[in-house]
Amino acid sequence: MPAIHIDRLIQQIHTIFDPESPAPIFGKNFRALMEVHANLAYRAGTEIQRKSSIPKLHLPPIVLQQIQLQLTSLAQSNPDLALEYADQLWLEDSYEAKYFSAVILGALPVEFTTNIIDRFIDWGSKTPDKEIHEILFKYGSQNIIKSNSSLWFEMIQNWVDSTSVPQAITAIYALQTLVNDPGFINLPKIFKIITPLFSINNRKILTGLTQLVEDLALSNPNETAHYLKNLLLITSDSSPKQIIRKCLKIFPIEEQNRLRTALSNITDEN
Repeated sequence: MPAIHIDRLIQQIHTIFDPESPAPIFGKNFRALMEVHANLAYRAGTEIQRKSSIPKLHLPPIVLQQIQLQLTSLAQSNPDLALEYADQLWLEDSYEAKYFSAVILGALPVEFTTNIIDRFIDWGSKTPDKEIHEILFKYGSQNIIKSNSSLWFEMIQNWVDSTSVPQAITAIYALQTLVNDPGFINLPKIFKIITPLFSINNRKILTGLTQLVEDLALSNPNETAHYLKNLLLITSDSSPKQIIRKCLKIFPIEEQNRLRTALSNITDEN
């Protein structure tokens, strides 16, 4: 791509933010800006092929940075309009648009927590794309976690405790994001939260739990295997056995053998 002149870029970005315009007009101007800077010639190497089906524009870092600065500033100065922009951007079919939408949510004042949570449930439960879940919860929850991390876990627990399947699925996706954060090490807290979900007979929840257990196994196979073996002892539900069988190959050989023994013991007792 040709070199980007920072002054010209800033001017281009200012044209879609100043003057402030209704969300549909902003969306149209945003798409035009993306078309100018999208690196459509980009080809990922075989070692970094994406599994996501959402197109990625591969914007230059300086473009991402400048747009993010503008959206963060808008979220603080005019949060109502910023929320409208977040809704508009989420409708766009690109990774970057959804990333910017999540950035807005994560920069909104804590007074907008209810609005943010509504979008987590609505958006998170309607897309199966793991990459999009990661950006939604990683960047969208930043102000909530920064202001009160205990509140964030309380919200996730409330989703699990609800009778709503979309809320339960949202909880799983939010926990996946935490598990995949290298700085997060409190897996026992995750185990305690997800245990009730294994008793829910729902295909989408079973799929989500399977993916979450895979991530847990990759993060800490010993702790995860220990948790699953104990889970087999305290529940008669079939989902733990199904999930363990699907995830066995993720574990080291030693843990695989221990889990197989635990499964065999449960089968023999039944």
